[in-house]
Amino acid sequence: MPERVYDPALTKAHLSNRFALGLIHYFRERFGDDVADRIVETAGLSLEYLQDPERWISVEFDRRFCDAAARHLCGLDTSPGYDHPLWHHWRDASSTMMQRQDMGPMWLLLWALQGPGEFFGDIERMYTRGNRITRMQLVDRRFGAARVRAVMEHEVADRPGACWSRRGFFEAIPTIWSLPPARVEHRECIHLDPAVRHCCYDVYYDERVIDDPVVELQRLRSYVRATLPDLLRRLDASALERRDAELTQRKLANYLPAHVIEAIRINPEEEVRVGGRTTEGAVLFADLKDFTRRCSELGGAAVVRQLNHYFEHMDPVILAHGGIIDKRLGDGIMVVFIDPRGLRPVAELAVAAVRCGLAMLAELPACNARIVEDGGRPLELRIGVAAGPLIHGNMGSPARLEHTVIGETVNLAARLEAAATPGRLLTQPSYLQNMSLGSSCTHRLVYAKGFGDVAAVELAP
Repeated sequence: MPERVYDPALTKAHLSNRFALGLIHYFRERFGDDVADRIVETAGLSLEYLQDPERWISVEFDRRFCDAAARHLCGLDTSPGYDHPLWHHWRDASSTMMQRQDMGPMWLLLWALQGPGEFFGDIERMYTRGNRITRMQLVDRRFGAARVRAVMEHEVADRPGACWSRRGFFEAIPTIWSLPPARVEHRECIHLDPAVRHCCYDVYYDERVIDDPVVELQRLRSYVRATLPDLLRRLDASALERRDAELTQRKLANYLPAHVIEAIRINPEEEVRVGGRTTEGAVLFADLKDFTRRCSELGGAAVVRQLNHYFEHMDPVILAHGGIIDKRLGDGIMVVFIDPRGLRPVAELAVAAVRCGLAMLAELPACNARIVEDGGRPLELRIGVAAGPLIHGNMGSPARLEHTVIGETVNLAARLEAAATPGRLLTQPSYLQNMSLGSSCTHRLVYAKGFGDVAAVELAP
């Protein structure tokens, strides 16, 4: 049976599956397995996906889940307003997540905080480990009370379920220490006032007082004895899984750029699908002069030995300048300079590519010294750099994908490399204004197929 492929819009790394799992378990216990499964499937994922605590769901899935629950539980076409009774299920589900038997070893970690006051004092770190779109801030704290602000960043959850989940979560925190549930006042809410961009909660709780330390210690010991066997089994299984994952990643690192491996780890569905997206960046082509003739003159073993020696010198230079080795074309190298986050301007990426190319040319004499020592002819290197719009993503078919970039910028970089003088770098002058690069600079007008006459500047290291 083929592996199910999920809509990447639903698996962006916004919310940890650990939060969703608690809600799903509550729905299964309250409404039965069939109803809970229908809600999950209607929202677009599967129970199998959500049961993996290392994976993530997106804000979009949260929206669809809320709408699906409204449909299957209340017969509504879409999610209701903030005060509808439906959302009390989110509140109750969050409360049940804090029960000792459901939290496992995490209960012990929280218990060590001594009480709810210390927990709310460290709320930002405690809450946001599994939530990448909501930043929790402690506004004020005094004896028995805390004011907490939830600031939504980037994508905002436009269904009230998240607000009610936070409310139930805050109410249940004191029960970890056998205290009464907290009283929570939702002072400001993005769903009640369109003018605000955050939610604010006042939390009132009893402070923890230890009357008998001996009784408290016995309670802790009993919990540790009951928890430890299962905890050790989980740690053993986790260690084996982590070892397998590290071995796999180490192998992939020889074939895929680091940013692609990280993207696959966070969001496997999006990164293994055919498709691309538009961005801006720089492309560097490096090629050895007359390498085809060298191949015909030398035996295969000597050619491979020289080529690998060349790559051993050039690859560290490329990586040190932030370049991504997109592909090797025999003796040629295609290097891409992009920012996966889209934060670095294209001019900055272009300069990084030029600096990288000049460093490669400066490294070539050290590479040639070994080749000459072995009786070979020194290598001559040409480099072309272009910057501008790119399309990057997975090209090919599901049978064989290649993560690469395409577009006019790639073609222009290849044309500039072909026109470059051996030992020189040819690039566009537009991105190098007021930059001091290389030891010499010559302006040229070169003909590039598909582009006509192109103004270029040729640099030497």
